[in-house]
Amino acid sequence: MSNRLLVVAMVTALLVVAGATAADQEIHPDWMKADPASKTVWLRMVGAADGSNGTMNFNGYGKGEMTVTVPPGWRVKIDFENKGLAALPHSLVIINEIAPLPIEDGTAAFPRALTIRLVEGLLAGEKDSLEFVANKEGRFLFFCGVTGHGVAGMWDYLVVSKDATAPTVRVVARPGPARKEREN
Repeated sequence: MSNRLLVVAMVTALLVVAGATAADQEIHPDWMKADPASKTVWLRMVGAADGSNGTMNFNGYGKGEMTVTVPPGWRVKIDFENKGLAALPHSLVIINEIAPLPIEDGTAAFPRALTIRLVEGLLAGEKDSLEFVANKEGRFLFFCGVTGHGVAGMWDYLVVSKDATAPTVRVVARPGPARKEREN
């Protein structure tokens, strides 16, 4: 009887792990373009893209729901825009994955991997661009440096992995019509 319980427990654990993996899905959003010849990826990152997480999101994802993976040595070019409410500024910096998250600011994990006015943020409709070379492997965070925003969930993942052959985007699948909007 104990062997049977052990088998049931193992099968249940496998189903739970498979279910967790199935919740993630690779998407091919129009906000990402890649050129393998020049080893360059372009990302259009939108702060407060929609109402998800109380508008504390990048392209509609927050609290680590989105993972962008790039191979090491690739140039990452990001066009950032705050589409939030006029009174709610946002910014973007790529930081090392740390705990606890900083209340504001954040030290860039790569040279020039941050927008202007990191703590003050960009107002609605304002844009900035940043560019860096993903020259070290690891898991990093897309992070809003405006006071309180990152700790409120305005962060997602950037992974630089030697196992990647091209840039990819994986997201936590969520039901509803807003999901399709975030993918475009």
